Amino acid sequence: MQKALMGIVLAAIILTIPSIYERVTVEEGSKTIETAIPFHVIDGWLTREPDLELEQVLEGLKEVGVQSISVEPINLRTLEQWGEISIISSATIREHILLNGEEPLSDFFDTRGIFVYMENGPDYRSVIRDNFTDTRATEIGEVSYIFVPGQPDELKSAPLVYNTEAISAIEAAGMAVIPRIAHQSDDDRLDENIGELLALYSENTDSVLFSGHKLPFYDDPVRLKNFVRELENAGFDLLNIELATQQGFNTAAYITEFDVIRLHSLPLYTTNVDEMADRIIRAVKERNIKVVFLNVGIPEYSEAIETLSELETAVNAGIFPRYMRGEAVTFDQIDVPLWQIAIALAGAVAFIGLAAAAVFNRRWLTIGAIALFSLLSLVYLVLGSSILLKGMALAVAVTAPVFAVLVPRDPDKKGYLLFSYLKAVGITFAGIWLIVVLLNGNQFILGTELFRGVKLVYILPIAFVALYAFWGKITDILKLDIKYWHILLFGLVAAIGFYYIQRTGNAATVSTLEIQARQLLEQLLYVRPRTKEFLIGLPLFVFALYIAKRYERASYFILIPAVIGFLSLVNTFTHFHIPLLVSVLRSFYSIVLGFLIGLGLIGIYKLIGDWVVNQIKARWQT
Repeated sequence: MQKALMGIVLAAIILTIPSIYERVTVEEGSKTIETAIPFHVIDGWLTREPDLELEQVLEGLKEVGVQSISVEPINLRTLEQWGEISIISSATIREHILLNGEEPLSDFFDTRGIFVYMENGPDYRSVIRDNFTDTRATEIGEVSYIFVPGQPDELKSAPLVYNTEAISAIEAAGMAVIPRIAHQSDDDRLDENIGELLALYSENTDSVLFSGHKLPFYDDPVRLKNFVRELENAGFDLLNIELATQQGFNTAAYITEFDVIRLHSLPLYTTNVDEMADRIIRAVKERNIKVVFLNVGIPEYSEAIETLSELETAVNAGIFPRYMRGEAVTFDQIDVPLWQIAIALAGAVAFIGLAAAAVFNRRWLTIGAIALFSLLSLVYLVLGSSILLKGMALAVAVTAPVFAVLVPRDPDKKGYLLFSYLKAVGITFAGIWLIVVLLNGNQFILGTELFRGVKLVYILPIAFVALYAFWGKITDILKLDIKYWHILLFGLVAAIGFYYIQRTGNAATVSTLEIQARQLLEQLLYVRPRTKEFLIGLPLFVFALYIAKRYERASYFILIPAVIGFLSLVNTFTHFHIPLLVSVLRSFYSIVLGFLIGLGLIGIYKLIGDWVVNQIKARWQT
């Protein structure tokens, strides 16, 4: 049976080469990086330095590697900052009338709201009337105002119109415009903004960035679909802010069939250029980021240009010549035919069955595993439920590291150490291959859909290998007299386990020393191998293989931490937004370095091993 299962796995890998090839082709075909900054930063420079001209600022930004400017609709607060209007509260107006003996206003003006006065400049009366309901013109002491009823803060921040004058200047400078739009509770005003947004489309204005945590019409599926279809028909792509949760975005991404570009937003000051350059380089190389959005927090224009120039030089040194600057574009579509998934599912079922046969050596368990996962695969092929597909991928992800470290080996075989190591790596990559084929598509490489169960992949293999190592010894352990050092040892293991779990995921904390070590490795190797792999898990696995020659039972206890190396290899490839070739390169470094460090551990053991073993035996018996 095992030979048949192995044949199915190998056949599945060979037949699904087209899926792997297509993903690599799509990822490697998109190497253009775009840098953007928000227009309000430029507006701040122009306000602080009246001698500056917009055209001069835009030309300076182009020279330091900025290709795009994001533009939001202006609001009453913006107009007041520009000196175009004055906004006066209802309370202030009433106080003015009382102190100056003016004729009282009618009851209409007793509601909450604001009074807007036009300064000497463009007349925004029509804009205000078009965007707010129940406005009314009035005169107080021969001064004309427009009264706008409502909550003052909401009125001041409500989007009105796009600054078409600024947009024209940006396009004339040969730069791209990224219009932004946010959800609003006032549907009429939102419809007005959407109409203006659609009218902005041009060759240099072809992507949309959403503001806030909610897309327009996020809570109305029909209107959201219509809105996104309008954007798509106009020619707009969607920008997805990495690590930001925007309600409705995933739905919008599916509607457009993933015409989505990944964007990384970060702050820039004069004091953090090196840190931001490092973040940008890693985002571009390792996470399929195509747009870098710089929230420039430098008040002086000349100082900002100097800082942006330093940043450009540092980033170019890290990403050229593999990447070029220019307008970011969407990925080509990855075609995932059902027959490829069906073959991968067959391979996954065989892989799990092969693991059950190798680890348990119980025919009924092997048949049971094959039957269960075959049923799940058939249900998926009938229903098309992504949850089932992700469940199959998770099952393979948990199985692969356990299978790799517990597959039977012959210590007396020639070349045992190297052969066993490569066999474990091969098993792991067979599982990885099947996972990558099962969860393939633009939704995964864009991060719209994620691999579910990362924590389980980190916990279950360790728990299983630990149970396997202690199996048959549990009764003896429970009968042991508990010593104080036993409690201390248990506490230490628990603390290490807690720290290990806390370090998994995006929010993991890392020491300053480790950050510096990571940066050094990235500079030397393009991408750094994972510490859990090359420095912990894989060296310990090599060491366990050596120990198994003399102390087979003891080697299983070393496999408990050693399995971390293999589950980490699997986890590397379940981060689908990381380019596949980057994950391959990172894993290659881990495999080579892990083996060499493992040989070093064996050398140390040969020097002091017997003494350590005797000390452990003596201590355990006391």
